[in-house]
Amino acid sequence: MDSETPDNKIRFIELVGLWEGKINASQLQQHFKMSRPPSAKILQKYTARHPENFAYNSSKKGLVPTKKFQPHYCKGTMEEYFALFAKGKKSKGSDDLPFSYIEAPLRNISPELVRPILRAIREKRRIYVGYASVSSPNYEERIISPHSLVFNGVRWHTRAYCEKNQNFRDFVLSRFNGIFNDEGKATQLIEQDEKWNTWVDLIIEPDPRLSPAQKNIIEMDYQMQSGQRILNTRAALLLYLMQKLHIDQYKPSAEAQQIIVNSQCWQNIKQYLPT
Repeated sequence: MDSETPDNKIRFIELVGLWEGKINASQLQQHFKMSRPPSAKILQKYTARHPENFAYNSSKKGLVPTKKFQPHYCKGTMEEYFALFAKGKKSKGSDDLPFSYIEAPLRNISPELVRPILRAIREKRRIYVGYASVSSPNYEERIISPHSLVFNGVRWHTRAYCEKNQNFRDFVLSRFNGIFNDEGKATQLIEQDEKWNTWVDLIIEPDPRLSPAQKNIIEMDYQMQSGQRILNTRAALLLYLMQKLHIDQYKPSAEAQQIIVNSQCWQNIKQYLPT
């Protein structure tokens, strides 16, 4: 379905309204590069059809979701919301093809948890939060300055400066307790996050324990050239990429391992990995 169709504009209204906590004609204008009259008309048409979903908020200058909000044109997932803004990833319908995928258990992520993070990222704010981790299972008070959201294939997290630890680190979205207080303008911004702004090459190659025929299959699987594949990634996301490729740990079986990190590459990137 083309991104300019009315159906996608209606989905945009629901997803942006749900996850950002506000929707107005200006947001439709900006995203779809359209003039204000048709943007306002689409919004009015939606609210006339589903008046229970949104209520006008004068302080926010837009429609905000009510407690009765129910999506009618989407599932309302965070993945759908971020797909709206994915650049260069238009897909064509393939409804006639049998398709299935393995659905991993979803983390507890609600729009109420995400909205303050999105607002802090967009407006470059410091926020007071309650956060729990495996090492500290009781909620701890922290002040963070988030600058990005990341999906590692299993869970969502925000990359943020932590004033308690005095460094940039990752915070899993499902581990916030829902308390968010504004603490003013952020002083540690994305430009200061060295690992985020550093790009590295992860070079993978077939496990040398494999036979030549097995190596050839692996090279085809990963579209390798001259026995190697170079993957460029942010240093801050390197571990997640390695985990996704199952090369963060060395396996006893070559058939299970299949690919490894090039030895020279390993010397270059190990400084960016946990010790």
